[in-house]
Amino acid sequence: MLRNRTCTNPTPTLYGKTCEGNPESYAVCARTACHVVAFNAHGFHELSNYVNAFPSVIFNEGNAYNPSTGHFTAPVDGIYYFTTQMCCQANSGINFYLEKGSENMSVNTRLTATEQTEHTYSSCTSASSSVKLTMNEHVWVKMYSIYTSTTIYEDGVNAWISFTGMLTQEL
Repeated sequence: MLRNRTCTNPTPTLYGKTCEGNPESYAVCARTACHVVAFNAHGFHELSNYVNAFPSVIFNEGNAYNPSTGHFTAPVDGIYYFTTQMCCQANSGINFYLEKGSENMSVNTRLTATEQTEHTYSSCTSASSSVKLTMNEHVWVKMYSIYTSTTIYEDGVNAWISFTGMLTQEL
């Protein structure tokens, strides 16, 4: 916001004093405080409901990601961006999805569907999506079935299974 002031009340006289100071001022107007929401987690811990709970949290600004449940919970209405990477062993395959919905997962919408099949080497693939969320909606990474270390590949150095997300615009 830009404001201007003039010295017109009272009207200046020919030999009177001029206005002192800057005639303009600027101010930033915001109706709500900005929210910083971003997380990065990795690791494999598949729960009985097929959700992977990425146990190693690198950072969790806004505390919206829960490594025990594998759920991200939107703290504010907004546009969010998520990406996940999964790696599989040679001679195996995996299917996984980014999904959004209610906390108990009874209501859900699939955002992505990804399949990775590898015959010669272990390798990784990723999926990502932007999504509009309302406050308290959840996002998670759901596996197609129960996978074990004979299928999943993460060596902790060169290959990570990861889940990352952030608020890109508050609505």
